[in-house]
Amino acid sequence: MIEIRYLEIIAVFFINLSGFWLAYWVYNTSRKEKLNQWFAIMTFFVVVWSDLAFLANGAEDVFLALIYYRANISFVSLSLVSLYYFFVLYFFEQKNKHPLLEQIVSCVGVSFATLSFYSDFFVANAVIRDWGAEAVFGNGNILFNFYALFVSFFIIYFSVKTYLHLSGERKLRVQYFSVGIFFFILFNVIFNIFFPIITGTVEYARFGDYSAIILLAFTAYAITKNNLMGVKGFIAQIIIGVMSILLTVDILFLSNSINTQALKTAMLLIFLYYSRELIAGVKKEKNAREKLEKVNNDLKERNLDLKVLLDASEKVGRELDSRKISQDIVDSIPESLKPLGCNIGVIVLYSLKKDCVYVYAVTDSALTRKAELEMGVSVKSFREHLSESNDLIIKTIKNKKIYVGSRLEDFFGGFLDQGGNKKLQKVVGAKSFVSVPLFANGQVVGAIVFAGEKSADSVTKRNKDILKAFSSHIGAAIENAMLYEKTDSQMKELSKLNRSLKKANIKLKELLEVKNEFLHITSHQLRTPLTAIRGMIAMWIDGDFDKFSKTRRAEMLQRIYNSTERLNNLTNDMLDALELEGGVLQFEFKKVSVVDMIKDTVATLDQEYKEKKLYLKFEEPVGKIPAIEAEPNYMAQVFMNLIDNACKYTKEGGTKIKVARSGDYVNVFIEDTGVGIKDEDQERIFEKFTRGENAIIENASGSGLGLFIVRKIVNEHNGKIKLTKGAGGKGTLFKVSLPFKQE
Repeated sequence: MIEIRYLEIIAVFFINLSGFWLAYWVYNTSRKEKLNQWFAIMTFFVVVWSDLAFLANGAEDVFLALIYYRANISFVSLSLVSLYYFFVLYFFEQKNKHPLLEQIVSCVGVSFATLSFYSDFFVANAVIRDWGAEAVFGNGNILFNFYALFVSFFIIYFSVKTYLHLSGERKLRVQYFSVGIFFFILFNVIFNIFFPIITGTVEYARFGDYSAIILLAFTAYAITKNNLMGVKGFIAQIIIGVMSILLTVDILFLSNSINTQALKTAMLLIFLYYSRELIAGVKKEKNAREKLEKVNNDLKERNLDLKVLLDASEKVGRELDSRKISQDIVDSIPESLKPLGCNIGVIVLYSLKKDCVYVYAVTDSALTRKAELEMGVSVKSFREHLSESNDLIIKTIKNKKIYVGSRLEDFFGGFLDQGGNKKLQKVVGAKSFVSVPLFANGQVVGAIVFAGEKSADSVTKRNKDILKAFSSHIGAAIENAMLYEKTDSQMKELSKLNRSLKKANIKLKELLEVKNEFLHITSHQLRTPLTAIRGMIAMWIDGDFDKFSKTRRAEMLQRIYNSTERLNNLTNDMLDALELEGGVLQFEFKKVSVVDMIKDTVATLDQEYKEKKLYLKFEEPVGKIPAIEAEPNYMAQVFMNLIDNACKYTKEGGTKIKVARSGDYVNVFIEDTGVGIKDEDQERIFEKFTRGENAIIENASGSGLGLFIVRKIVNEHNGKIKLTKGAGGKGTLFKVSLPFKQE
């Protein structure tokens, strides 16, 4: 009968062989996957943990046993950290969701590993027994066990939590892990709890450590197996294999007689015979599952193709702006075409007029923004002439074919130099490019370039067909949107012309109304002076003048002169009003001094004021008054009208004039002591042919156009005129505000 130590050697050899093979197998399936990397790390720690347990149990020297046991606890601690990282962070996808828990597990685990190796806190000593060495645990053993339970609890907790929210293949993977953890716990309970209680020794406890290989085997299978065949079938094969191995070992090493070996061999053959159907059934189940999985995958691919096309149709169906459509479509590529590995799309249109291609839209994502920031250039600035380049984009448009490549410079050679294109490709992480022609009404209107994470060799015919169908929606949508935009632009232009025509008609109508009003007013305003002139000239012709005295004749001639002067002033006012109302004046603004204008006007009207024994005072301004931009003749007319009116409607006193600056304006104040303007007349005094009641009483010969002309001129200069009563409620105060600069 073989000694238990030999069985242990076989078990450890099997664990090392299978453990490192599993680590290599899983890691090699996908070396860049964090899950696979951590499985390899975890397997290494667990295998070394088992080896150290084997060495510690077989040590015949206390010192060596102590070193091995302490090293064993160190690797158990590191194994717990790797188990947590593998299962919780990557297998159950909880990375960065519980940062505090991650820090606690890793910091405590590494601390315990260091403390165990360099102190007697966990393992104080070792004792040599008949069956091997036994560890004497220190004061920290309870704390270490608590840490082990703490890590195990969260692994199981996240396993259950994740399992409840999973379905399909991912759920089946967790089932495999659960079976592995079940066997691992079962073996540890048997060898570490029941055996010590029954036998009174911890001799068999090390076999509980060796059971970790079962957990690793189930976990490795769950990670790497693409078509899982069901937990029951896999367990059945495991049980058959284990039973066959155990029976073979029993026959070869544990049986004492030939008869016993023959009997057990017959039992093994019978067991294998009846297990054959079970194995065949498992294989049939596996084959059926693989076929079903293949059908399901085919259906998934077809559903994906349909979804991609539906997404494209949805994008192009809800917009009529060609640029917005294009941008929406390329922005949807990272999500819509993710299964194909595409994460960036660039729409390039062809301009027949300029015989060149240019980027119309590019995926707006964090990746493209980062690339443009690092390169300092926008992809939208790309432009190439068809006659000057032979890039694959140009070939796509010319030959109406799909082109696949692995280098950005083959597609956008004229965008950056060779080094720049390589750097840009590295920044966006693209391994392949697919250029697909865009068709509209049977004609190529451009191309769309898809950049992807997969290699160029992995772009299949199915991938090309999907991208081609995807692109066909885009081309038609862009063409329709452009046609709509062109029609819409023509409609807007026509609408604009209609609005201009309406405005012209309204202006013409206003001019006609002004003309009619002018003619109507002329017939009334001109009749009085003309009648007076006509009557007195008729008397002159009839010889009646000869009957009058010299003084009387002089008075009659003065009346004729006054009437002609009134007629002249009235005609001038009407012409000015007509021009201002019709908007036909073209002001030529110049830099002029308001102060100089006021002084010139005061000098002109000074004699008129003296004849009426009125004062005319101009107060010199405090500080410098800047020049303004104005039409000199018309602005002079404003001050002449206001100061002259003040003289006409004032019997006593006179007029004061001040100029002051306020912000960006020059303010002119003209205040008289005349008859004033009633409150009810102040609002309408600036209208055509309107005069205040007091003004009519004082001077009946006014035209009623003076203040209308004044306000029009001030408004044309972007200024303001305001009317109030003078000091003490007497007379009139006009305030004219004019800006320094015309805008």
